[in-house]
Amino acid sequence: MEDQTKNPTPSETIPGGETAKAEVDLSRAASVLESLLLVSDSPLSFDRIGQLLGGVQKDFVREVVRSLQAKYPPESSGVLVEEVAKGVQFRTNPANQEHVRLLFDIKPPRFSRAALETLSIIAYKQPVTRLEIEQIRGVDCAGPLKTLMERRLAKVVGKKDVIGRPFLFGTSREFLEVFGLASLSDLPSMHDIEDFMAAAAGVVVPEPPAEGSAHTGMSELAASLEEAEHEHPIVMSEPGLPEGVSDDVLAEGASRETNGESDA
Repeated sequence: MEDQTKNPTPSETIPGGETAKAEVDLSRAASVLESLLLVSDSPLSFDRIGQLLGGVQKDFVREVVRSLQAKYPPESSGVLVEEVAKGVQFRTNPANQEHVRLLFDIKPPRFSRAALETLSIIAYKQPVTRLEIEQIRGVDCAGPLKTLMERRLAKVVGKKDVIGRPFLFGTSREFLEVFGLASLSDLPSMHDIEDFMAAAAGVVVPEPPAEGSAHTGMSELAASLEEAEHEHPIVMSEPGLPEGVSDDVLAEGASRETNGESDA
C-alpha cells in the first residue's frame, strides 16, 4: 500500500514550532482587535473582545492588548490604546488635545464648584443619597445633582431601605470614560489628594503617625467624607428604574440654579 501523503502541521511548516505559531496567532489577533477598536464608539470589555476573537481566554486578550499598546507608544503616536471604563478603547494622545479641539471647534465642558464637590462625594461614597451628600456639603445639592445626571456622569443605582425609600446615586460608565479611569479603584487615594494639595500650596506633608496613634492624620476632606455612613441595608433598584431623576425637588433646584440662585 502506498503511503498516504501527510500534510505538514503548523509546527512543521513554521520555523520554531509552536512558539512561532503562537506569535502568528497573536499578531493576527492584534490586527483584528485594532479594527474592532477603530469602529467601536465605546470601550470594549475584555470578555467581549474574547468573544469577538473566537472565544479566547482573558489572559490571551490581555496579551493581545499589550501587543497593540506597544504598537502605539505615547511618545510617538497620535492615538493610544487605553484601558478605560473596564474595557479597551482608542483615545487621542493628550499631548495633541488642543489641535483636536481646533478641528471640531469645541470647548471642554466646565463645571461649577458645587457640581465638582457633589461629583467627588458621589464618587467616593457611592451609593449615596441626596441627604447624605447635603450633610457633607452643608447646602442643597438639587441643582448640581441634576446637572451631573443630565451630563450622564451620575445616575440612580437603587433605593435605600429606609422611610421614604430615597434614591441612591452613583457614578456612571461615562464618568470613567471622561476621567480616563479603568475602574473606580483607580481613583486617587486620600493620601494622594493630600500630596497634590500640599504641592499646589507649596507646603510639606507631615509623615503619617505611627500605627495605633490617636491622631489619624486624615485631612478635613477625608473626615467629612466619613460622616455619612450607611446605617441601613440597601435595596437595589428594579431594572425599569429610570436613570433620570423623577423627584420634583431636583427639578425645582435645577430651576433655581438656572435663575442664578446657585448654592455655590
